[in-house]
Amino acid sequence: MKKVLLAVLCATSGLAFADSKTFEGFSIDASTGYQKTERDSASTATAITGGVTSVLPLSSSSNDDSNINLILGSSYNYAINNDYLLGIGFDYDFLDHDMGGPILGNDPTRNTTKFDLSEAMTFYLKPQFMITDKSQVYAKLGYIRAKVKMTDSAPDFVSSKKESVDGYSIGAGYAHMIGNNISLFVEANYLNYGKEDVGGNYAQAPTFISLPTDIDAYNGKVGLAYKF
Repeated sequence: MKKVLLAVLCATSGLAFADSKTFEGFSIDASTGYQKTERDSASTATAITGGVTSVLPLSSSSNDDSNINLILGSSYNYAINNDYLLGIGFDYDFLDHDMGGPILGNDPTRNTTKFDLSEAMTFYLKPQFMITDKSQVYAKLGYIRAKVKMTDSAPDFVSSKKESVDGYSIGAGYAHMIGNNISLFVEANYLNYGKEDVGGNYAQAPTFISLPTDIDAYNGKVGLAYKF
């Protein structure tokens, strides 16, 4: 019986002495992983010809693609008590993400349009819970912003510009301090960039065509963080 009580006391004392100070302070991080970015299908397009805007019935299929991400970030984590921290931070993805191209009007030959997501950034809150004196689990709740651009390999395509999209992200992760203020972390996120009309200029009428673009993404990444 004494051995059982001793074992229980040792286990609970290990939990009681979780030290959130291990992760408290300013840190920078770098991570890479895999991201799937997708655009939802739509049933209309907006056309501008001679200054007159009209909405056309034009179906466009959903499209998606997967790419590697390369993210640099910084954050500050405040220890609330021995077990909990709250962090605020910023992430920036240096790589562009190809979303592929939709089929227009249910015609497989009309597939020259492509969409790209770039300049993706996240401002986030990060609640954290210590599970040992050197490891933690955490959640991430973020405001996200990025640029979306449409290109077209059709011969009458002239140009396009990047449109801003913004939304929210939800994520979770695990981090372990491996020594000398360096931690290893793994993380997964869902990102919803909202909806925006994204289009391009054409040499023939209609001179401008845009498609509704509703963007979601999923990513998983692994990285290293350094705490100052």
